[in-house]
Amino acid sequence: MRMCVLILGALLAGLLLGEGGGPVFAQMPNPPANAGPVQPWGLPPLPQGVGPVEKFADAGNTPQGKFLEGGAFDEQGNLWFVGIGSGWISYLQPDGKLVPVVNCNPPEDYGQTCEPQGTRWKDGKLYLTTRHRGILTYDPKTKELKTLVYTYRNQLFKGPNDLDFDAEGNLFFTDPWATGVGPSLNDASGAVYQYSKDGILRRVIDNLHFPNGIAVSPDNGRLAIGDCTASRMVYAYFQAGPTIGVPGAKPDPLHLTFQTVRAGTYFPGAGCPDGLHYDVKGNLWVATGGLGGVMQVDPRGLIVGFVPIPAPGGDLATTNLAFGGQDNKEIFVMAANSGTFWRFKTPNPGLIGPGGVRLPEQK
Repeated sequence: MRMCVLILGALLAGLLLGEGGGPVFAQMPNPPANAGPVQPWGLPPLPQGVGPVEKFADAGNTPQGKFLEGGAFDEQGNLWFVGIGSGWISYLQPDGKLVPVVNCNPPEDYGQTCEPQGTRWKDGKLYLTTRHRGILTYDPKTKELKTLVYTYRNQLFKGPNDLDFDAEGNLFFTDPWATGVGPSLNDASGAVYQYSKDGILRRVIDNLHFPNGIAVSPDNGRLAIGDCTASRMVYAYFQAGPTIGVPGAKPDPLHLTFQTVRAGTYFPGAGCPDGLHYDVKGNLWVATGGLGGVMQVDPRGLIVGFVPIPAPGGDLATTNLAFGGQDNKEIFVMAANSGTFWRFKTPNPGLIGPGGVRLPEQK
């Protein structure tokens, strides 16, 4: 027995000690240096294929940069955005130069502001969600700012936040509580609406916490919704035909019904999924308020990476983003409090191209 113990001890010593009696780990090569910033515990590493983060523009000392939101590229490569705190709709030229366009605030004696938030291009017009004026459209050719829809069943919205179009041209937008006028301060729930291509407004999802960012997947099969105050994503799958549970189900070409709606992808810390976009391979890129960066979520709903934005003063209010730049492979991020814009390269093109065109899905 003693002999066995001695032999085992010698073998372990040989494994743990290198040539000359030194520890093996002292002779192993050093681990590769981390190319990016050290992530705090609880945050995933930098996503693969992401380029360095650099500042694109600074509108912090202008009325147009008063709490940034929106983010949508036109066909000329200009980045359109809004200032919630000022009502300005503006854009940045490809060189970063600021161009103010129009203010959506009504006359001051009305006592009501506009507070624009989300932006999307569609057929040459800019569509905007606003907290107090419903959904607006701006036509850069005629310079007209018009109201598309203002109420649902004769009641004001609670504060429309963000929007996206499906492949058929139906508009989906979120309406969280507590940011707009709303019909009832006691109703602390948020909803998702569809304004169809035929001009019909319908509520399609309700009883969410605080629905914020929204995007339609590359296969046109599901809605991804950022439920901000619950720090989670909600995925709503359009009714596309028979399922295991309902073999007799018929497809719904109008995208009004869902075969399932479920929560998933819970964000760490106090992360609020705000503005979000798909890339052409089905990855979600989510501006994450409260964490100061952009989260990457793969098609399975798993968080695979986080890109911190080095905004001045530790600005954690990364509110929105847009794909643009060369080959539509750059993400432009808004840091709302500081009024700064940041960009970095991604491995895949964004699904929404210049002018709001949906690019083909890539498997």
